[in-house]
Amino acid sequence: MATDLSEGALAVAAIGAMLRFPAVAYAWLRTFLVRRRFSSFRVGWVEVVTNFEPLVILVVGFFLFRTISGTAPATPAGALIATLGAVVVLLGWAFQIWAFLSWTSLFAGHGVLDDQELMTRGAYSVVRHPAYSGVILVWLGLATAFVSPVVFAFAALYAIPIYVLYARAEESMMLESFGDTYRDYCRDVPMLIPRFGAGQGGAPAA
Repeated sequence: MATDLSEGALAVAAIGAMLRFPAVAYAWLRTFLVRRRFSSFRVGWVEVVTNFEPLVILVVGFFLFRTISGTAPATPAGALIATLGAVVVLLGWAFQIWAFLSWTSLFAGHGVLDDQELMTRGAYSVVRHPAYSGVILVWLGLATAFVSPVVFAFAALYAIPIYVLYARAEESMMLESFGDTYRDYCRDVPMLIPRFGAGQGGAPAA
């Protein structure tokens, strides 16, 4: 029973991680299709390094998925940890989907659309970058499910730092476009750790 639960949870965590790649590929397709609508678009070293993340987690998730059937029989504690990790991965996806539902024009990369408005609803009212928060949760959930020091290291040394830098780079663009309105929003709503009831506002981007 514990082994079946553990293997199922590990599969959910690994597949949830691997789904990052097709999701981001779809987001880039959306970006390409609306490329003429951007008033500005930024491509710097932070953007380049960050855009490797979906490929990295695809490879890591695939490798871990292949190890599931070869693991030793799980203890109840191991099954509980695997389930906890899978739940965190699903929570990460919930934030990413919520971000899209809150702003259906969500795109990949750092840009500002000609008709873009500052969002004041949904996911963007509790955290400034819900999609990035979701990505970090997926990494942490994957590491937890497999109790993998290597994946924790990837999260701590690559995914989390690069998304913090990515968010800051995006915010410099938003400040140029929305000025004091965005500055007030940053004061009221946290960057990556959600705080429900934090305030209103939002900075939509993929």
